[in-house]
Amino acid sequence: MSGVSVEDRDGARWITLDRPDCRNALDPDVLGALRAGVDGAVAAGARAIVLVGRGGAFCSGADLRYAVAQGPALRDNLETHLGHFQDLVRAIVSSPLPSIAAVDGVAYGFGCDLALACDLRVATSRAYFQEGFVRIGLIPDGGGTWMLPRLVGLSKALELTLLGEKLDAAAALHLGLVARVVAPDELDAAVTAVADKLVNGPPLAIAHIKRLVRAGLSKPFDEAFRDEGRAQAECLRSDDCVEGITAFFQKRPPAFSGR
Repeated sequence: MSGVSVEDRDGARWITLDRPDCRNALDPDVLGALRAGVDGAVAAGARAIVLVGRGGAFCSGADLRYAVAQGPALRDNLETHLGHFQDLVRAIVSSPLPSIAAVDGVAYGFGCDLALACDLRVATSRAYFQEGFVRIGLIPDGGGTWMLPRLVGLSKALELTLLGEKLDAAAALHLGLVARVVAPDELDAAVTAVADKLVNGPPLAIAHIKRLVRAGLSKPFDEAFRDEGRAQAECLRSDDCVEGITAFFQKRPPAFSGR
């Protein structure tokens, strides 16, 4: 049992961590199942990806029970072990599909980085984010040192990573780290509403927006501007653009095909 379930629901792929006994901690089997769920989303016809945790927790990070059980063997295979975690983040970031992290309760360590890797985050009022690596002599290893400064600014990113303290849902909303905060029993409905907007949006344009916004962070303006122009020309030639304009004048919802 991987502790992961996958459900394709109304155009969105919902990938659920279901290990409530350890607050959805991650071991290699879980990481592999999550990666397979993300990698298979496009072929399944999904237009968005949702990551969610069961049992009042998003993800508490790496399963330390697994690490202890491995003993000295883990040290001999550290690069392979770390690769399982980093490959999952790469899969989420590089996917053409927009992703949403539905965060209830703890998002700790790599669980925090997993939420940050998604394009959007919806949190409950009891959610919190914590880059707690420094508390056990480690550093963020799921892209946190790259993502946090870009999401919350340099000073706050250093505070969160150097001190390893909690960032509650209200503070995360204030910083723009989450898109919205809802009551725990409203999370599914709130995330479904966001997912529906993405699923019914133009896939080609959404994929370009995700790619350009992320890539533009590390490019000079002129290069990013050229890339934007090329992508816009592709969108302008698409059937989706014709459909969008036609639907606008006909005062009806567009039916985008991704072509």
